[in-house]
Amino acid sequence: MSNSFIDRRTEIYNQRNQNKITLSLRLSIKDDLILQELADAWETTRQDIINDLIQEFIIQDWENKRMIDKQKDEEFDNSTTTRYFLLNTNSANDLEDHNFMMTNQVAAAFEDGYKEKICRIKKGDYVFLYASGQGIVAYGQATGIVEKTHHYGIDNKTFFQKLEHFVDLSQNPIKARQVKSILGRSFPFAQTLSQITDGEKLLENLK
Repeated sequence: MSNSFIDRRTEIYNQRNQNKITLSLRLSIKDDLILQELADAWETTRQDIINDLIQEFIIQDWENKRMIDKQKDEEFDNSTTTRYFLLNTNSANDLEDHNFMMTNQVAAAFEDGYKEKICRIKKGDYVFLYASGQGIVAYGQATGIVEKTHHYGIDNKTFFQKLEHFVDLSQNPIKARQVKSILGRSFPFAQTLSQITDGEKLLENLK
């Protein structure tokens, strides 16, 4: 824990996000005592200290990586053969975006810098929809036709392609660790759209 973090957290905590879930965490007795000592000194709780650490040192880094992803023009294989993609449903940021894809059976993106990635998907390509914290929740084959609709009242903010032969896996998602096991390697699940060069392995396991 850096001094700058401790100094900043010495001030009274006066802003808290009310939309929270309970997370169990196993700590050593020594670490728990240190956290409790800090919590007493700052007139706060151990949970809030841990939450602030996550926000400052993990969530912020994740947001920075998403910005890099947004700005990066991904190099995709442009062959005429069937390609395979993993598309993050954005459930971590906006559950309505996730629901839009699942309900309408589409591959979609919603913001400038992200939505244009949908244009890279060709007819017949397989798209696996990945929900953060769950896994692959659905897949289907793209029509190759990019359609547009509004997003929170802003016209043409949503780019999407319908997915034919749509398979809903939401009741039994394919976990990230299972995907890694099938592919035999790690994978950048947090990116908006990623090509899976050996995606036929994944498709075969889902059929």
